[in-house]
Amino acid sequence: MEFQNYQRAFTGHIRDPKGAARPKGVPARRMKVYNELLYNNIESFLLACFPVCRAILGQRKWARLVREFFREHRCHTPYFRQIPGEFLQYLQDIWQCPDDMPEFLPELAHYEWVELELSTSTRDEETPAHDAAGDLMQGRPLPNPVMQVLAYRYPVHKLGPRHKPKAAPDAPTFLIAFRNPDFDVRFSAINAATARLLQMLLEDASLTGQAAIARLAAEMGQPESPAMVEGGRQTLAELQAMGAILGTRS
Repeated sequence: MEFQNYQRAFTGHIRDPKGAARPKGVPARRMKVYNELLYNNIESFLLACFPVCRAILGQRKWARLVREFFREHRCHTPYFRQIPGEFLQYLQDIWQCPDDMPEFLPELAHYEWVELELSTSTRDEETPAHDAAGDLMQGRPLPNPVMQVLAYRYPVHKLGPRHKPKAAPDAPTFLIAFRNPDFDVRFSAINAATARLLQMLLEDASLTGQAAIARLAAEMGQPESPAMVEGGRQTLAELQAMGAILGTRS
């Protein structure tokens, strides 16, 4: 029990050097080495994943945020590359945005984290058999398995040190992010209709392209619209050309 109390005091001071007393008998210089080593390791993994967040916040606010995460969040994974996911969870579920921080930070962090998630994903290991030259209207389009359809209140792909809006615009931002055969992660801005069409294909593997477009047209109050059918056909072709759709299911 005494050793466990010592461990808690030791790790507590590492998490919060200013708020938790240094354990008795540990030289300040040695304790400082542990403090800096562990904090710097965490900060370096976060910086690699969230460079735009860091650029927008600046060194002082970024360091404060990382310290808050290090002090308050309890990670549930031993893997270093999963630390950014834990940081994102902290921002989304625990963090209370102070007045001097941008409200869009959790959304921007998610946008940056998606690249890591897709670059390390193994969802394509069991890609269904498909025909790259199949008819996307009559066949069942197969979305890229390493893809996410994204919706944000803020235009996250445009945020930066010189563009930090105080409030979200009236229209949401829709994006797709996917990994191509060269293992490059690509992002593309799309509209709400394209996002909904892709979501349908991801959720229901039985849909043909024509059936998905018809369902979308009905949802938008334009059933049996020739313009909707032709626009949907062109959209499917464009999605396949960029790599978001692989072809048709066999």
